[in-house]
Amino acid sequence: MSTPALSVCVMTAGPGPRVAALLRLLRDVAGEIVVALDDRADAETERELSAAADRVIRYPYREPVDRPLRWLFGQCTGRWVLNLDDDEIPGAELLAVLPSLVAASDVTHYWVLRRWLWPDAGSSIAEHPWSTDYQGRLVRNDPALLSFPSEVHRPLEVLGPHRYLRAPIYHASLLVASREQRLEKARRYEAFRPFLRVAGGPMDRVFFFPEERTGLGLEPLPEDDARIVREVLSAPPREAAGVARCDNATADEIDRVWAGRELGPADRRAGLELLDEPRTLRAAEQRTFDVEVENRGGASWPPGERGDPEIRLSYQWLRPDGGLLEYGLRTPLPAELAPGERQVVPVHVRAPDRAGRYRLRFDLVQEQVAWFGCDVDREVEVRPTPRVALVGGDPEPILARLVHEAPEFEPVVLVSVPPAQRFGPPTAPDLREYLLHDTVAGRWADWLPILARTAALRHAVARRRRGREVRPLLHGGEAFLDTLTASTHLLLVAPARRGLRERWLEHETIHAARRLGLSVARPTPADLGLR
Repeated sequence: MSTPALSVCVMTAGPGPRVAALLRLLRDVAGEIVVALDDRADAETERELSAAADRVIRYPYREPVDRPLRWLFGQCTGRWVLNLDDDEIPGAELLAVLPSLVAASDVTHYWVLRRWLWPDAGSSIAEHPWSTDYQGRLVRNDPALLSFPSEVHRPLEVLGPHRYLRAPIYHASLLVASREQRLEKARRYEAFRPFLRVAGGPMDRVFFFPEERTGLGLEPLPEDDARIVREVLSAPPREAAGVARCDNATADEIDRVWAGRELGPADRRAGLELLDEPRTLRAAEQRTFDVEVENRGGASWPPGERGDPEIRLSYQWLRPDGGLLEYGLRTPLPAELAPGERQVVPVHVRAPDRAGRYRLRFDLVQEQVAWFGCDVDREVEVRPTPRVALVGGDPEPILARLVHEAPEFEPVVLVSVPPAQRFGPPTAPDLREYLLHDTVAGRWADWLPILARTAALRHAVARRRRGREVRPLLHGGEAFLDTLTASTHLLLVAPARRGLRERWLEHETIHAARRLGLSVARPTPADLGLR
């Protein structure tokens, strides 16, 4: 049996005549039609849809409405999938171009313009946000490309190049639902994802109540589209000539692949094996260590930065006494990890800024929920990183000499204004913005804030030297201290500065560096004792 080019899938509770008419409209362009039928639908709806679809699957309805979407895509066998709501109707132009769209090899998905019908079946709203409502409905059926978020009003995420289609689908929600039904729907959606706004109001309230806007622009439907819409919306019941297979799905089947599922303690069981042994790192060095992860739980774990539930490999740095020093970077899984399976994951690790002996603890974490507790510890020696901070003047000649004469030293340039070039050595703020912020040369009253900031800087340096917590310094002061803390040498590139403020800046830079244990010299690498 050949693979169909296009599967059409719909989730619905009926009514049967209208949805069956929608499915018959797609019969000539779809190789497969799959319907997920809400268990609240009656038997007559099931019979009518079974006659129009290739497959009907009864499922237990649970909020949110898109909960079964990933599961439903898994029922489709076509190379492409067109997903429609049961109150959406494709126009004549979209029906005509669908075969050519799914024959394309240069895109992975299409965004289709959805036009909102109002106030009748012959016209649509021609103003934002109704007229700019693109929906990601037509996608290549490749699970590696697709991500199904759990949040209401967050669209299906698809990797790869795409196109926008103005050949529309028509949204009949405003016509087939009463004002009371629309109000209930807006309230329900708002409860799942509150405070979304569009066009100057709450998102669902704006979309579902166009009658509250005065002077709303309308646009008549093309004749062929108006005929299609009328035929679908006014379709009478039909007797079922032939009945497709009707299956049943359980809530567990759906929730097993739903991004919003809750993981219990039994699902957070794992085994970790270190394939690389971390023994030494340089201060602030970042590198990866291969870790083999085994899923010993009962649910699959999703991959990638946007995987949901958010399960990541991470680590903690512990002091020699076992106290927590800091939490580490997060590394997502490279691919979905099913129960009983193993994966090798290069885990990104950043060493502490200060040299010393620490314990490195690897573990898995479900963000905002819990660590797995399958941790593996190793003792690691963090060695000082030979790092030169350059400040003042033109650093280029010195940088060139460092590359050839002392390549093991990592340079960082302290500057007042970050350079615009794309490449070059890393930069960090010098003390100018911190000490002289909102001051003017020659205005003696400004020395009061300068002296106050100097006192705060010296206090912070003293606490840093003792390894204690420091109140953050504003205007680049914190980044300046972070840079010095992670450096071993300070090189003053320019000759001694003139002017009281300039000399003060240089003096406090040197004072902070020496108190933090840096070797300070001027003006060449030879003076640093690098060799």
